[in-house]
Amino acid sequence: MSDPKTKHPETVPFYVVEDIETMLSLSNPVRWEILDTIGAIGECSAADIAQYTARARTSLYPHIQQLVEVGLIYETGTRLMGKRYEQLYRPKARLIGIRFDQEDPANLDYHTTFANALARMLARRHDQAARAPGVNPRTENRNHHCGSHSVWVDKDQLIKLNKMIEDIWKFCENSKPGDDKQLMHIGMFLTRHVPKDK
Repeated sequence: MSDPKTKHPETVPFYVVEDIETMLSLSNPVRWEILDTIGAIGECSAADIAQYTARARTSLYPHIQQLVEVGLIYETGTRLMGKRYEQLYRPKARLIGIRFDQEDPANLDYHTTFANALARMLARRHDQAARAPGVNPRTENRNHHCGSHSVWVDKDQLIKLNKMIEDIWKFCENSKPGDDKQLMHIGMFLTRHVPKDK
């Protein structure tokens, strides 16, 4: 456990993971879900994370500890809940990015593992939301969507597409909890089509 007197840096909006060891700690969908949850709700306990992720609290502890060990979340103190104290955690950054290096085989292997972990996390969230009351997949009140499209783009359209993605990313960076707000999950994949060699 971290020394409670340790002063950690303030949570930053965005942080890029550079080293493979830290990347490998994120190759598990549970850890991504924990990190994403803490980034969204801010300082919280394992019980809070369990409530938001619908996972057993005891199953989260090993994953939380690994994220603490690689420095992606901080132990920031405790709070009294009932008759016991709960450890509180705060994220290093609200959003986490991963360095991509096409020349590094280990980095490329990680990105494949990362994509699989992220897809599993998104599939689980989709399933949970789809089974809950209040699903609305259409109109401006849409709160649920799942889709994939293949599109043809020229250079100017690619610039426009990336600007839209950047706008969504900035929107996510600036979001904060509020009494009149609901937590939404957004997942995005953008990949080039690579034809199979004949």
